[in-house]
Amino acid sequence: MILILGGGAIAEKGIVPVVGGYVIGPDGFDITSPYLVNEALSRGKVDTVVVTAGVSHPHSVEDSVPNHWWYEIEVNLRGAYNVAKASIAHDVRTMIFIASVAGLYGKPNHSGYSASKGGVISLVQSLGMEGHNAYAVSPGRVDTPMRERDYPGEDPRTRLQPEQVGQVVAQILNGEFEPGDNIIIRKIGYDTFQRVDRGEPWRSYLAVGQPVVF
Repeated sequence: MILILGGGAIAEKGIVPVVGGYVIGPDGFDITSPYLVNEALSRGKVDTVVVTAGVSHPHSVEDSVPNHWWYEIEVNLRGAYNVAKASIAHDVRTMIFIASVAGLYGKPNHSGYSASKGGVISLVQSLGMEGHNAYAVSPGRVDTPMRERDYPGEDPRTRLQPEQVGQVVAQILNGEFEPGDNIIIRKIGYDTFQRVDRGEPWRSYLAVGQPVVF
């Protein structure tokens, strides 16, 4: 069974039509609760869990509301940790976390979202190196109600469709990637591009082991 935690447009319009699964909607499930996550994974034999839960409260750091900022961390990052921890305990074979290209860099007015999704990507990379079958999918702008709320009036042709995210999930399930991979999919203009960060990409970014010349 494929268990999808979080619901939303990416799950319902993107993942379910492509791979099927059981969706727990955001109104009836609290991913920040370890108890509820464990309970969800106890309902049957779960082979794959896909985490689509995510919240965003756009604001600058200066104007941010602390409770809103921390709620992004609670849902997006702590929720992912809760699922990872419970999945290992329940022998779930595959874990897939929907992260974001916003997790690759800071974005103005989205510090909590960027920080939390960056943490999800790092969590997945750690899980992969620890021997677990975990993957991150990091889409760019996706045509969802949350995107429209945060960026109203954007040209929809520059947004990914939820089905395109679902197709990446299907690729993972078909064995096209390696544990710990962060699969990045985004649009530049009207064209869609995909790449994979694999292993420890930060080593090349930081040129670890190279001499420093002043």
